[in-house]
Amino acid sequence: MTANTDIDEKALHWFVALRDEAAGDDVWLDFQSWLEASPAHALAYDAVERLWVDLDALDATTAFAPEPTPVIDLTEARHRRAHGRRFWLAPGLGVAASITLAVGLWHWMAPNGQTYATADAPLTVALEDGSHVYLNRHSRLDVRFDGDRRAVSLAEGEAAFDVAHDPAHPFVIAAGDHQIEVLGTAFNVLNHGDDFAVAVERGVVAVTPAKAPRVRLIAGQALTQIAHQTPALAAVAPDRASAWRQGVLVYRDRPLGEVADDLSRYLDKPVVLSTSARALRFTGALRIGDEAVMLQQLQDFLPIRIDASTNAVHVDAREAG
Repeated sequence: MTANTDIDEKALHWFVALRDEAAGDDVWLDFQSWLEASPAHALAYDAVERLWVDLDALDATTAFAPEPTPVIDLTEARHRRAHGRRFWLAPGLGVAASITLAVGLWHWMAPNGQTYATADAPLTVALEDGSHVYLNRHSRLDVRFDGDRRAVSLAEGEAAFDVAHDPAHPFVIAAGDHQIEVLGTAFNVLNHGDDFAVAVERGVVAVTPAKAPRVRLIAGQALTQIAHQTPALAAVAPDRASAWRQGVLVYRDRPLGEVADDLSRYLDKPVVLSTSARALRFTGALRIGDEAVMLQQLQDFLPIRIDASTNAVHVDAREAG
C-alpha cells in the first residue's frame, strides 16, 4: 500500500466517522490533529468532501466509467436500504479510482417551504429533520426541504445553526451572494447589509463567499467579508461563536462601524457614526439590554459622545483632553 493510498483511506475513515451522531469532542479533536499534521491530509479530505458536496450536481448519465470499488457503509444507510443509489467519482480527483457511496433517499415534507421572521425578540426554530435554528432579532429565514436536499436562505439578519447529522441530505444555506455547505454541526451566520460572517462552534462547514474561492472552516475558525472585499479568516473561541445567544456581544479589535451595525439591528434604528468615530476600534463585551444600557456600556469603553433620539443614534469621537 502506498503512502498516498493510506492517506486517502484515512480521509475516508474520517469522513464517515465525523458523520456518526455518536462522535464526541475527542473524535473532532483527533480529526483536527490529523488534518493539521500534513498538507496532504487536508488535500485528501478535500477530495472526499468535494465528492459529497457535488453529488447533487452529478448527472445519472455521466460518462464517468465505473470500476470495481469499495463501498463506504454510512450509518444512515443501515436505516434506508430500500432505496440505495450509487455515485461515481472520476479517477482524477485524488481518491482511489472511484468510490461508491451507499445512501438512501428520504423525501422531505413541506415542499412549499416555510418562512420564519423575527422583530424585537429572538426565536428558536425546530426543523423537521431534528436541526435547530436560533434566529436573532430582525432576521428572516426561508426553509425548503425538497427531495434529498435541505435548503435554507438567511435573507437578512443572524442565526445560529445546530444541524442534525444526515449525510444523505446536504444542508445548504444561502445568505445573499454567499453559500454555506454544512459538513458538521454547530455554527453562526450573519448576513446584514454588506456584512457577512460565519463562525464555527463545532464541526466543519464549507463557505463560498461572494466572488471568492470556497473555504473550509473547522471549530474555532471564523470568516468575515464586507461587500465583495477579500474575505478575512480569524480565530474565535468556539463557545463565543454565537455569544449573542447568551445575551452578550463580543468584539476583539473590531471597527466601530461593525459595532454600530450590530446595535442598529438591536435598537431597530440607525446608529450613525461621524468620520472621527469611524476611525475607532473596539475590544470588549456589550451585554444585550435596553437602549440606554447598551449605549452607556459603549460610552464607558470608548472616548465617544452619544446623542440618541427616537429616530436615530449619533456617535461622535470626543476630543482628547
